[in-house]
Amino acid sequence: MTQNPNHELGVYSSMFSAKTDVQVQDGGVVTSLLLKGLCEGLFDAAIVTRRIQGYRAEAVVAQTPKKVLAAAGTMYLKVNVSAKLRELIAQGKRRIAVVCTPCEAAVARKIQQRMGESCEVTVIGLFCFEAFNHDKLKTQLQTQLGINLDYVGKTQVKNGKFIAETGEGQVSCKVKDLHTASEASCSFCADFTSEQADISIGSVGSGEGYSTVIVRTLKGEKLVTVLNAQKTDVNTPEIAKLANFKRSRAQKNLSESGRQQKT
Repeated sequence: MTQNPNHELGVYSSMFSAKTDVQVQDGGVVTSLLLKGLCEGLFDAAIVTRRIQGYRAEAVVAQTPKKVLAAAGTMYLKVNVSAKLRELIAQGKRRIAVVCTPCEAAVARKIQQRMGESCEVTVIGLFCFEAFNHDKLKTQLQTQLGINLDYVGKTQVKNGKFIAETGEGQVSCKVKDLHTASEASCSFCADFTSEQADISIGSVGSGEGYSTVIVRTLKGEKLVTVLNAQKTDVNTPEIAKLANFKRSRAQKNLSESGRQQKT
């Protein structure tokens, strides 16, 4: 496998835009990879994020196609996936797939390193600019759009907009107008594309109904070989622009925080 070191996107071996037959969010690639991985025996369990009451979310274990499909869709909230990974390992599970944001991908990788060869973790990382605090997001959307977050259907971040489906149709606002609802730690995170994952996936860089797929490791290569999908090219500059912006923001905030601590 030939790897391409890239300042904006991290190390990767291949990158493409994909759409599968699974009709969920964007191209359905994450769900399809989990379904194929379980079917092909590449891992025994997957840790995914599932929507629960209202617009809240929790990390759950999926070991069957039914449970994978039940967790389909994107939640823009911070979820502690690594705690569930530790729990599964304590129960004796050793071949586990984890779907998570960049910060959780970094923790998952550290857990795997401590376990050594006795544990095989497949990390499917998601593109993430920032995650929201539920209560703050609920307040912001009520103020700006007049909707109750806990009763919206599908949500999506696309082209700089936060889009929510309600019983009366779609409503949206600029993501930057929701900045005060993001988790404080996100302003110090420099990783947009989950650079420590085996495969990174997001909507940025792809057209409507497609997902961008960045394959980073041999384990990632093995997983995408079982993926049945329509593939096309990626708008790499679009991804790099956001990745650079997030990295610059993190560096600026870390620098300002350091100066404040010295004064």
